[in-house]
Amino acid sequence: MAQALVTRTSAPASTLVVLAAWGVFSFGAVYPWAYWPLFLGAAAIGMVGVAGDRAWRDPRLVSLLIGLGVLALAITLQTVPLPASLVLALSPGANTFLQQFRVGYQPADLRSLSLDPAATRVVLAEVVALSLLLVGAARLLRRWNIARLVNQLMGLALAVALVGIVQRAILDPDGMLIYGFWRPRQNGSPFGPFVNRNHFAGWMVMLLPVVLAYGWALVMDADGRNRRGTGAWLRWASGVDGSRVFLVWTCGLIMTVALVMTGSRSGMVAAAIGAATFVVFLWRAVAGRARLVLVTSVLAVLLGALAWAGVSPVVSRFGRAPQEILGRLSAWSDTARIAGDFPLVGTGLGAYRQAMLLYQTRDREALYAQAHNDYLQLMAEGGALVTVPAGIVLVLLLIAARRRLVEPDDNPVTHWVRRGAAAGLLGVAAQSVVEFSLQMPGNAVLCVILVALVIHRPRSYPHAYRI
Repeated sequence: MAQALVTRTSAPASTLVVLAAWGVFSFGAVYPWAYWPLFLGAAAIGMVGVAGDRAWRDPRLVSLLIGLGVLALAITLQTVPLPASLVLALSPGANTFLQQFRVGYQPADLRSLSLDPAATRVVLAEVVALSLLLVGAARLLRRWNIARLVNQLMGLALAVALVGIVQRAILDPDGMLIYGFWRPRQNGSPFGPFVNRNHFAGWMVMLLPVVLAYGWALVMDADGRNRRGTGAWLRWASGVDGSRVFLVWTCGLIMTVALVMTGSRSGMVAAAIGAATFVVFLWRAVAGRARLVLVTSVLAVLLGALAWAGVSPVVSRFGRAPQEILGRLSAWSDTARIAGDFPLVGTGLGAYRQAMLLYQTRDREALYAQAHNDYLQLMAEGGALVTVPAGIVLVLLLIAARRRLVEPDDNPVTHWVRRGAAAGLLGVAAQSVVEFSLQMPGNAVLCVILVALVIHRPRSYPHAYRI
């Protein structure tokens, strides 16, 4: 039986899982009663790590914290009242918008750059809270038992997947209610705890490669103990350690089934991209027959999930894609016009809905509250003021991620979970081209946790455990 050697208690890691659980089970934390406690919890956990005695001895995390601070300052500038002449010089599009949108509009002496300052302040609070969580969690992960954390996240993912499957199969086959009784305030296409099935899929896309990576780490641990011969592997497979691997990959299969049952095309494509990324990591690490086992295992999980969930609904969903893409293209075109009219300071983060009241050109019976492309929406809402510091933060994260991925880790779980998290992040980044899963606070919290898993720096000595 595998033994765990831990130098420090890992109990605080459960607070991170509780935070993620609140974010997902409270309808993705889309309502104020859900996202304000989520932001407070994220900030509190982050402060524990940021305020540590050695927090300021890591120049890389300090640089990241400074970059995030600059980003928060840029968003703050969108909300503070400024002289009307300065607003007109920085954002002439805002004055034109208000003249067309408000009857009898007269410029005030002071006004903000944002078209919807209240919404921008909510986004600012989210950015500050998640920035603290990212830097704090990246430090705290050095002391936490990564295997235990992933086990708890896997249990959470299994619960979320089962909620979605049971709800769709038994409680609400028509998929109109959450938990079988709650009808979203603005309709939607619910699945599991989420108002939108694509957001459920995005949550699974992020965590699925982490679960598969953990299962592979367990296999590598067994191989590292020099198990040679068919008999040795059969004894391992029939024992406790082999059962753990079977349990982990069964959880991955159930998560994949739930994802496929959503019918989310973007989610399935993003999951395939995440899985392919993880396969590339594995392909470079193994050779010979292990590669055949690898490809066979991944295909078995994907095809098994597809067969379990049903092939016909999936084919039907993808068959309707050419007709439904017109709405996306129209929204992207309108968003590009907004970005062109607000190039320097944007409309204000969270003010996209307000801008589309005037800019939307197609299907005026329903308002596009999101661009269905997070990158275009950031350009429209943030302009150069926010997009440039956001790009700098992204570069800092990519540099940190590359450093961590090429340097050796101190144990197999950290090594493979880091790569699984990177694969999940790449998957949801691909989904963000056509969706807005990361605009759900519950999904954003999970994304930050995965980023922290990728960039956290392990201790210089074996601190965690052997599986």
